[in-house]
Amino acid sequence: MAETSVHGAIHRECSAPPLSRRDLISGLPDAMIHNIFSFLPIHDVVKTCVLSKRWRPTWTTATDLVFVGYDVYFEPPPDSPLFFPSIVDSVLSQFSSPTVKKFHLTRFMYDEADRPRIDLWLRFAVRRSVEDLRLRLSQRSRFFYVLPEFLYCFSWLVRLDVGKCCFSLDMTIWWPCLKVLSIEDAQLSDDFLGRIFRGCPVLESLVLSSCEGVNNIIIDSLCLKKLVLVSLGFGSYVKKLCAPHLLSLRVIGGNHAGFRLDDVSSLVEADLDFSVESRDPNSKGRDLLRHLLEKVRGVPTITTGGWCLQVLSLLEMDGVPSPLSKCQNLILHAPVNQWDLPGIAYMLRSSQCLEKLVIYLTCFPMVCSFAMVFSIRFLC
Repeated sequence: MAETSVHGAIHRECSAPPLSRRDLISGLPDAMIHNIFSFLPIHDVVKTCVLSKRWRPTWTTATDLVFVGYDVYFEPPPDSPLFFPSIVDSVLSQFSSPTVKKFHLTRFMYDEADRPRIDLWLRFAVRRSVEDLRLRLSQRSRFFYVLPEFLYCFSWLVRLDVGKCCFSLDMTIWWPCLKVLSIEDAQLSDDFLGRIFRGCPVLESLVLSSCEGVNNIIIDSLCLKKLVLVSLGFGSYVKKLCAPHLLSLRVIGGNHAGFRLDDVSSLVEADLDFSVESRDPNSKGRDLLRHLLEKVRGVPTITTGGWCLQVLSLLEMDGVPSPLSKCQNLILHAPVNQWDLPGIAYMLRSSQCLEKLVIYLTCFPMVCSFAMVFSIRFLC
């Protein structure tokens, strides 16, 4: 009898009409819908309201708000409903979720008249305990946005990424949960950077890109493990770095002529893919690279780029001895040609513990690359 009832149930289920795609979409749990929203910019999230009745109000409860502005050549006029600030205002006015995990605002053509508007947007995010905040204005903007005072002491932030923004350098910083900080195109100071370290006790990763005013970086924190220094113009380089507990260091871009390392004894990876803007790279490059290679001689993984290889080639051809290194993994990014080969030989001669060599061959002006990986076994 039991067996008959089971077969009957199976037969009824198989003979039932299949659910429509719209019914399947409507039946998704809220957690899954919000997970789908997390991969979409907000204008695509809003479009989901046409899928079914249930989805119409669902977008207003999304926890990730990602606003991406138009290219400067396609920016609609202010009286258009597609004007970017109007879109942001409209979305936020209909938003009903009590919390926001991610609030990103990028490629926004900022004007000084927009400051009150952005202040309101940021206050909206702060009131909803935002954890991941990104404010990257368009590089084509004529003005810098001055960050409001209420943003300097905020307990919920975990990630902060700002570009083309001004900091008030006399403000006290208190971001007790912040783990990742990225600052691009800003005026800073040694003292303000020190206050950031003191006000971010769990900071793990810091990126400074084209930031002026920072000359000496002293990091005593046991938590900060990754530092990226990107220099894109004159006056934006760091002169000295002291970070005895740092594990990963990247120095990329140009204009690092005055850069020096003090104590980086805990490094496990160093990326020195940079260049020095000078008419005579032979004079500035030699001393700088020999200093850096001496300081990273105990680092297991080292990455370097084309300009460094060219200067190292000069050292090799002049017979300058290479400092012995404990490097086990050597990564080279360069359009390798006959002028780079002596530099590669210089690096190989110094790396007597090398196990893996990776060369990324690049072609310019078109960016194309492939990797050549060699397993090399030496006895230290």
